[in-house]
Amino acid sequence: MPSGSRGRYLQVSSRTLPRIDPRGTEDPMRNPWLLTAVIGMTCVLAGTALAQPDGAAVYLRCFGCHTATGDGIPGTYPPLAGHAAVLVKADRAYPVKVVLYGLAGEIEVGGKKYNGKMPGFGDQLKDDEVSALLNYILSRWGNEKMLPKGHKEFTPAEVKTQRAKKLTGEQVRGARPRLK
Repeated sequence: MPSGSRGRYLQVSSRTLPRIDPRGTEDPMRNPWLLTAVIGMTCVLAGTALAQPDGAAVYLRCFGCHTATGDGIPGTYPPLAGHAAVLVKADRAYPVKVVLYGLAGEIEVGGKKYNGKMPGFGDQLKDDEVSALLNYILSRWGNEKMLPKGHKEFTPAEVKTQRAKKLTGEQVRGARPRLK
């Protein structure tokens, strides 16, 4: 019998049973069905949360070129810091296309030219990983302050829609001038 619980439990041979209180109810945590349901729901909810990809973990594929601080590499890979939100404002689908299909050709960001080739990750990342990655980038390095009012996080469904287009990095680059 637990210490300090005198009167709450009834000792019967070697087994401790919950006492029924004066209202006729038993301690809910001693009810095996209720306890099983609570544990089951906790596992389901925790599993759901754990099943969602971590954008920071996905970004590990990107930081070699775009760096841990999102600053990029001068002349080769553009910054994501303070720039990714600009892309979202101009065309919400564009960043999804860049991640899925890559980007080939010279671009200009903040008056500076960049000419690195970004590979597409569409064959390596699932839709939920792409959306988690974009949401991570947009929540860092000042991008979160630049997002349009009412901005909603990217969803796997949005990624799936763009994935169906089957573009090349050159085609993605061709869509960029319309962002200005």
